[in-house]
Parts: sequence; structure tokens; C-alpha cells
Amino acid sequence: MPTFDPITRRLRRLFGVLDSDRDGFVTWSDHRQIVDAYAAGYGLAGDDDRIRALEKAYWALWLGLLTQSEPGRERLDQDEFVAAQRAVGYEANRPELLENLAEAIFRIMDTKGDKRVSRDEFAAYLSVWGVSSEQDPVVFERLDLDRDAFISQREIARSLRAFHLHNDDLNTPGGIFLGIY
Repeated sequence: MPTFDPITRRLRRLFGVLDSDRDGFVTWSDHRQIVDAYAAGYGLAGDDDRIRALEKAYWALWLGLLTQSEPGRERLDQDEFVAAQRAVGYEANRPELLENLAEAIFRIMDTKGDKRVSRDEFAAYLSVWGVSSEQDPVVFERLDLDRDAFISQREIARSLRAFHLHNDDLNTPGGIFLGIY
């Protein structure tokens, strides 16, 4: 059995989360289901600006992934997905793909509208995704890089980049924003 570096292992786990129908491929429909889950979990309508921004961010990320594959592809198998995700994460001229996703996720999580995510808002986020609240303090601390007791949009963006780029930790907390718990 092959041994994979932590980034590849994380991306393979992400593929498993996204491949909701277990057909061995990830499509736009699989990404769309994440958007729908946010809408349902937060009780937001599909035409809510926050959901539309999240959909737009996921769509841009999906198109970014497709540009890394063979022309004409509408689905990616696990190896193609991992390679495309790595390329998007490393692509210096497309940092907005992860930044826009971070901004959209942040806007949904910041239910108080005070430009920061509190422990309560983070606990609500975990609840939406069915994550045990006992993980909350540990994950929150790892995400709160400046130790101000809140999670900022910048900290979400940094955690998403770390998920794609850092080779040192299989369980980097950025996965929490992509469905890896």
C-alpha cells in the first residue's frame, strides 16, 4: 500500500467527503451539496446573499480545479482531484480561490454580524455539521491564531491555505471548513 504525504492524505479525505454518491468521482453537484448543507444548517434561503456568495466561491474553486485537468472534463477521479487541489493551493496567481471561499464561509458563520466568530458561533457551526462539541475548544484554539478569543476571516483563510500547503499535520484545523472533522 502506498504511503502518502500529509497534504495528499488530507486531500484524499476531502475527496471522500465530497464524493457523496460514492461513484468515484467529484462533480459540481457534489460541491453544490455543500452549499445546500450550509443553507439548510443555517436556515438560509438559496437566494440569501451569503449563500449566493458561497455558491460563487465554490463554483470558482470548481472551475479552478477543472482548469488543472484535461479539457472537457466535468468530473474528477481521486487522483485528478488531488492533483488539481494541490495545483490550486500552490497557484500563486489564483489566491482568491481560497480567499473567496474563506470570506463566504466567514460571512455565514458570523451570525452576529460583528466581523468576528465567537466561541458560541463556532459551536453553532460545529453543530450544523454534526461535530461533537467536545472538539470545539481544541479546534477553536488552533484556529484562533492571534489568541483574541475570536476567529477572523483572515484566520479562516490561513487555515484553508494551511490545509492545502502545510506538510506537517494530517489534522490541520482548516479541514473543518471543508467537511473534514
